[in-house]
Amino acid sequence: MNRKCYFLIPAAGSGTRMGAGQPKLMRNVEGSPVILRTLGAITDVCRNNYADMDYKIILVTTPDLIDILKAMCTEYFPDLDIVFTLGGNTRTESVSLGLNMISDASEDDLVLVHDGARCLVTADEITACIDGLGAHDVCASAVPVKNTLKKIEVTSGGEIKVIDTPDRSRFYEILTPQGFKYKDIKMCYERAIAEGTTATDDTALATSYGLDVYLTKGLYSNLKITTPEDIAIASEIVRSRGESEPFHD
Repeated sequence: MNRKCYFLIPAAGSGTRMGAGQPKLMRNVEGSPVILRTLGAITDVCRNNYADMDYKIILVTTPDLIDILKAMCTEYFPDLDIVFTLGGNTRTESVSLGLNMISDASEDDLVLVHDGARCLVTADEITACIDGLGAHDVCASAVPVKNTLKKIEVTSGGEIKVIDTPDRSRFYEILTPQGFKYKDIKMCYERAIAEGTTATDDTALATSYGLDVYLTKGLYSNLKITTPEDIAIASEIVRSRGESEPFHD
């Protein structure tokens, strides 16, 4: 029996910072909606790498998008095993609901969580995370922090006061994908839901529950589409890669 790898894609955010109009996952980036570019990067790995693994994609989304996404996936990815579920009120709830869709995993099968809005992720970043799980129980794509950081405190008058300048060489910016053995991510989210804990990323739960997290090589281009400015930046990156043609299978 082949080892399994589950790609869990949270795509249930409200997208309020994107402003009015289309949901951010449906915004066009050089001929393709954000979510189709994300799925396309993942499916490239599913189709072309790791022939000894079985893959399943779990897409966690919103009531207004679920039927649209089902139709898109039927059209563009008919050969892949994709299941859909509705998300919750927080990212933590949404990932937990996605994990509930996994009923056939062994303890050491792999689960990679990747933000639906990170549509510029590369196959190299995904495979680096998968390879990292060969040696570690938890790993995640990341890049070194480039900017100087300031530790601050807020004064009683509401002003922001700098109290320290930490060494930025000791800090990384966490991205996705973030990879786990199934037993470990299941434990993290069962505890988080039971305790009412929320986190903005999966490895934050892992470290809080005593798991070691290792980082794999990410790219600065793996940005999360959040604001209209991000669409413009993503479009420029796509053009620089020579991937501006309309999405095709």
